[in-house]
Amino acid sequence: MIKLAALLLLLTFTPPSQGAETSAPALAEAMRQARNSDGFSARMNVTVIQSDGHRALPFKIAVIGQIDANGQRLLIRGISPDTVRNRYFAAERNNEGRIRAIAYTTVHAIKNVDPAEPLFGSGLVLWDMLAPWWNWSQQSSGAVEQIAGRSCTPIHSLAAGNNSSIHEVISCVDPDAKLAMRTQLLDRHHNPIRSFMVKKTMRKESGALAASKLTVTTADRVLTEVEVYSGDEHYRIEPDTFAALDARTETEK
Repeated sequence: MIKLAALLLLLTFTPPSQGAETSAPALAEAMRQARNSDGFSARMNVTVIQSDGHRALPFKIAVIGQIDANGQRLLIRGISPDTVRNRYFAAERNNEGRIRAIAYTTVHAIKNVDPAEPLFGSGLVLWDMLAPWWNWSQQSSGAVEQIAGRSCTPIHSLAAGNNSSIHEVISCVDPDAKLAMRTQLLDRHHNPIRSFMVKKTMRKESGALAASKLTVTTADRVLTEVEVYSGDEHYRIEPDTFAALDARTETEK
């Protein structure tokens, strides 16, 4: 029903043929193909819990996205409370891998932002939601693990250069459930930056499982709980949905 959970963790992929051993690059390619969508939307409840246990006031956001061979576009809108309402973030990744992001309250007051910056003081990050690591050229697999009673295969994605603060991403993929139960982002010294863990799943229209509740944990042990409460896998992208991104593109030419 809701494709955003697959986007956030980039979890869903086309399973390999029964009895066939699939390489890590093949799984990465399958992940890229499975994420393609003419349009999707979702609404989420988000709660941030500090390392001392303090729970911040929960907030709600809406996410609209589109992914095709030419790249990806995302729009995040704050719904409630007033501290986030009608605050917008948008990002895009072109087919050459370039990522840019903007923030605005109206299309007439747009500013560039770092796609690696957290959203609304949470563990949600635009860069993660675009998941560029599935397009990295270096993919390898590790030994099968057990997570929450499921077998999954770690897929290691290595960045080609040294410019990114995120050097390696490890996604532990359960091919039977078509889900990555855990995804870890690491720096070049193998220190953790953020990790995602699936807590609850739901059955999609296709019959595959998707994450309906997940957590994001940062290096300083701040926990973000994310729960999808509604969405549309076949959302119609209106001509003005990404107007702010388009407007920024025109001013940069």
